[in-house]
Amino acid sequence: MIAMEEKKYPILRKIFFWLFSLGFIIFAPIVLFYSLGYKFDMHLKKFQRTGAISIKTTPQQVEVYLDGRKISESTPYVIRELLPQKYTLSLEKEGFYPYKIPVEVQSSHVYDVDIVLLPKMENIEKINLDFNVYKFFVIRHIFSKRIIVFTDKGIYLLDEKFENSQKIATLNIDGPTINTIEGLEEDKNQLIFWNKNNIWRVKISQSHGEVYNTASLIYSTNELIKDVFVALKGRYLIIQEGMKIVILDIVNYSAFFPILELKSTAAKIFYDSESETLFLKDSLPSTDKSSLFKINLMEYIYERRTD
Repeated sequence: MIAMEEKKYPILRKIFFWLFSLGFIIFAPIVLFYSLGYKFDMHLKKFQRTGAISIKTTPQQVEVYLDGRKISESTPYVIRELLPQKYTLSLEKEGFYPYKIPVEVQSSHVYDVDIVLLPKMENIEKINLDFNVYKFFVIRHIFSKRIIVFTDKGIYLLDEKFENSQKIATLNIDGPTINTIEGLEEDKNQLIFWNKNNIWRVKISQSHGEVYNTASLIYSTNELIKDVFVALKGRYLIIQEGMKIVILDIVNYSAFFPILELKSTAAKIFYDSESETLFLKDSLPSTDKSSLFKINLMEYIYERRTD
């Protein structure tokens, strides 16, 4: 009996040896592939080099879902060992709108995701003044912003925090007309604003009394006003209307001068008040192409003075 058992041990050792060898032959390449960043793709029936998704969010600690499956870690986080294919990445946090983004992972690449989540709007601050607002414009200064508000009680100046308000002018324009205002320029304590056919000017009242300046109509045209710029040290306006460019004297607005005829209805102008340079995009003669042009008005003035 003992002899029979002793004969079985060598056989069992051989069986275990061959089973271990066979397992090593089968699993060693798999382990090696995984250690090198490969993963078996069940759909393609082959090993593929994996990729990753690096996720950063503002704010942090955002829940992450990949193809609807929740990832145990929150942001910032890197999802590794992903087969190269398309995924849907979802980001969720209480108090913020959920965010979805399609991600295409490629072999040996890290797809970077950096998202700012938008908070759900709950408490919207209202200005603490009792008037009907028709129109407003935000004027950017170097260190702050000012808000120009057109109301049924006049024009008001506000700071961006809604903490300070100041009435700066009265209005003799009806509400429907005010609602057609398309642009506004502020220059040297005056406001220039316009709609498609009219331009108004008002000086900003500096006192806090009961006397305020009133907006005046300084230019009117049957053509379409496309853009207006304050030029030449705040004395003139450059107006793009219809197919021409007009210069208007702000102080003596009976004086206006058509200076250029444009060739295209798609022409566009911009005036740089620092360099006193007019830039314009317009069609080239006898072609279907456009180009960029410039005119430095101060150089023209000085050249004519020396003639």
